[in-house]
Amino acid sequence: MLLNAFLVAESCIDGMKNRQLTSIDKILAALGISRFCYFCVLLVKIFWMSVTSLPFEVIAVYQTFKALIWLLTCISFCFSSCLCSFYCIKIANFKHHLFLRLKMGISRWVPWMLLGSVFGSLANTYPFYCDIYRIACKNSTYSHAFGNETSEDLILETNIFNLFMYCGTGFSITFFISFVSSSLLLFSLWRHTHLMQSTSTSFSNPSMAAHFRAVKTIMSLLIIDSIHFVSLMLLLSNIFSDRSTTNRLLSTISHACPSMQSQIIIRSNPKLKRAFVKVTDYIRHVLVGKGMIIHATFCRK
Repeated sequence: MLLNAFLVAESCIDGMKNRQLTSIDKILAALGISRFCYFCVLLVKIFWMSVTSLPFEVIAVYQTFKALIWLLTCISFCFSSCLCSFYCIKIANFKHHLFLRLKMGISRWVPWMLLGSVFGSLANTYPFYCDIYRIACKNSTYSHAFGNETSEDLILETNIFNLFMYCGTGFSITFFISFVSSSLLLFSLWRHTHLMQSTSTSFSNPSMAAHFRAVKTIMSLLIIDSIHFVSLMLLLSNIFSDRSTTNRLLSTISHACPSMQSQIIIRSNPKLKRAFVKVTDYIRHVLVGKGMIIHATFCRK
């Protein structure tokens, strides 16, 4: 959560300094906000589960929590694919006129890409909210010494087919965009390397470094997004109880993936990396200073 807050804060600070947000800052700020909201929903869900005495799986708010989690995850996937596309268009070297037009106009398209991602995620989440979960009554008969007794139990039914159809469609589109972006970057890198070999040029030039950094970032985001999607599908399918050990393990994996992606984005961006080092050094300096003051106070006593 703190890493995503840092992404948003740093992007907005740069925007205020320059009096406008750059395209990359818009994408990073949107990505950070979506993931920050995701963690907020998770905290509310955990708090609700800790204070309610009702079975969490059979109350109406459960469906809302699941839909919100998927909505914010889908938005995060879309923003991540926007970031991959932006890296590809800005860094890859192709001479085709369509690609050159994209490269020249990408700054104008970024806000529409982000807005389209939000509306596309909402469109994908609405059928998810309506057609996945259903609370049903199940009659159970118990035999005892005085006869038979019938009771009604509330159970949560999950439509696995609709779950994978809706969520799989949303994820497949974003994964395909990110995969195409990484493939184009790899091809551009291979062609750039081949050209430099033929001209006996040094490999330590800025263009080559940017290619390598972008490819590593996009491939890392693809792998983590895939792990995140699989773990989230297992959670949303309700195969395991919400309070089971397996469910907690899957939750840990699913919750760790957005933080890992934020770390990768910060490390791959020199500007964010420098700002993050400054912030961590300042926090370390403040904590050490407070520790020395507390130690001196105890020594005097």
